[in-house]
Amino acid sequence: MSVEAAELLAHAEVLLEDRQIVEAEVAFYRAEESGADPDRCAGGRWMTAMLRGDFSAAWYESDQIRKRGTPDEHRFWQGEDIVGKRVIVRCLHGFGDAVQFLRYAPRLQAVASSLIVEVNPRMMELARCIYGVNEVITWDDAAPSSPPEWDVQVEVMELPYLFRTKIEQLPLETNYIRIPNAIAKRVTGILGKRKKPRVGMVWSCGEWNLSRSVPFEYLRAILEESGCEFWNLQGGEVRSQAYGALCDAPDICDGDLLCLAGVVSQLDLLITVDTLAPHLAGAMDIPAWVMVQHAADWRWMMSRNDSPWYPSLRLFRQPKQGDWEPVITDVQRALRQWISRQHYGAKAA
Repeated sequence: MSVEAAELLAHAEVLLEDRQIVEAEVAFYRAEESGADPDRCAGGRWMTAMLRGDFSAAWYESDQIRKRGTPDEHRFWQGEDIVGKRVIVRCLHGFGDAVQFLRYAPRLQAVASSLIVEVNPRMMELARCIYGVNEVITWDDAAPSSPPEWDVQVEVMELPYLFRTKIEQLPLETNYIRIPNAIAKRVTGILGKRKKPRVGMVWSCGEWNLSRSVPFEYLRAILEESGCEFWNLQGGEVRSQAYGALCDAPDICDGDLLCLAGVVSQLDLLITVDTLAPHLAGAMDIPAWVMVQHAADWRWMMSRNDSPWYPSLRLFRQPKQGDWEPVITDVQRALRQWISRQHYGAKAA
């Protein structure tokens, strides 16, 4: 790659990171014309297309990358027909990704001869409760000694591409996680009797992407609202930051994802950052307010305060990268309005 091509590509990626997507798309074309890696440029244009909600343009870029590529040594899906095939869906990314895209399970069941879903060991029980998912395996010691036979394997995040989904054709499944009665009873015992509208709080995404996390101190302005019963749904070591500030129970879920889903199902509102929690809420039609960074993930697109993937979600966006204060102010104002409309047990609009 020439120096000029490398500079043009770097400039395009800076524009994309700053979410100047029109300028970024033009810059990626210029970089490719100058000799930059065509797949990397196509990947950048894929991102601009998804951010503006033009899924068809994104699938075109995916097609071009696939055409230029060599056969996948891992034998992942290469565009072949899956009708009548034994399909295995592998969930190799985050828990939220798996929840979001396993909504496609019923569509797969309708065309494949069989469907197997492979998930992280921690997600096995939750995956079994997703509508359309019947056979679940994992990759730890509990995996079957004789791996199941399959014809086609697909990574779960490829399913929108496999079905050539357009934004106006999204499968709007809003109640596709079924909470077992035993979990529901356990959660009821943990949360106790509702005294005020119940609001869950999640503020950290963990160490892998700190830019998505909100420092807990920023949330204290929200927690001053006395008309709510705030519950700590945060996982990991940072959970202890809220001791004394939120309703809590030492064993509220202890890393159990299905239990977490059960708790979310009993909320009137969830206030969260971009992590697993809003996906659980959206999958069960629970109102959730998601605080997203300026350079938000492609699934949250640009400028919108709603999500075409999850009708029950409302987005609160940073006006610029790293600036959470306006987000907190907007959430606090919205919460006051929401509290004024609530009755015990009511759901947020």
